[in-house]
Amino acid sequence: MQSLRSRRPSHTKLQVPSPARGALPGSCGEGARGLEISPSTPTMNSYFHRFMVNLLKRFSSERKLLETRGAFIIRQLCLLLNAENIFHSMADILLREEDLKFASTMVQNLNSILLTSSELFQLRSQLKDLQTPESCDLFCCLYRSWCHSPVATVSLCFLTQNYRHAYHLIQKFGDLEVTVDFLTEVDKLVQLIECPIFTYLRLQLLDVENHPYLIRALYGLLMLLPQSSAFQLLSHRLQCVPNPQLMRSGHSESAPLSSPPADTEGIDYMELLQHFEKVQNKHLEVRHQRAGDIVDRRLGQ
Repeated sequence: MQSLRSRRPSHTKLQVPSPARGALPGSCGEGARGLEISPSTPTMNSYFHRFMVNLLKRFSSERKLLETRGAFIIRQLCLLLNAENIFHSMADILLREEDLKFASTMVQNLNSILLTSSELFQLRSQLKDLQTPESCDLFCCLYRSWCHSPVATVSLCFLTQNYRHAYHLIQKFGDLEVTVDFLTEVDKLVQLIECPIFTYLRLQLLDVENHPYLIRALYGLLMLLPQSSAFQLLSHRLQCVPNPQLMRSGHSESAPLSSPPADTEGIDYMELLQHFEKVQNKHLEVRHQRAGDIVDRRLGQ
């Protein structure tokens, strides 16, 4: 952590407890007894967890730090420590965050780092296939916090190839309050789909029969967008999707569609969808309450 402090002397008050790195691999017996006391995963000890809590508190109180140096700090932590523990711990803490606006902003930042940073390549590979119970547990932990940002939740489903669930999520977007910020996030996701990180997703568009929900999800995003450059970009991409009749090559029309790998790992997608709706309803209540407070203040002037 010395490199972090030496590069930014004005932010040296954050202290990493010295036992954290040495104790990370061996703290296997602690359970989740509270936000400030112990972590929720066996590979994180209480020193590490407390540091992550303090870091998020600093980001919450100093939004300029989050905006200007947040991504750099988190990326460096992922290099120095364990990226999976970093994201698992932050997601677990944000799940209990009462400031919903900060939680949404933080999730968007973490999602951007996850999808674009070279330091997170191994973690992305782990999430891409969901072939182990550990990767499925990480997906579920991230998902519950990512629900603070609907578009980030969809991008997480794209990353993990949960296209059916992504389509079901996008269907729920019709019940959400569509704001400028929301459309901006959809625009960013469309741009990301054209980046190297989602090369495998674009190639899967060739396999129309086995990935129908991917195509439906992308069309769902297209219908959400206004007539813009992002709309044109995604529309042109979908025009490249081949005719399934030409791609069949003798395959039986009644052949069952392949399921995502995670379907066999015991993930309760219906429960996750209900959690998404619950979190978004909280955000809607807070926005309406803020709007009402603004009106009351104006009337009182």
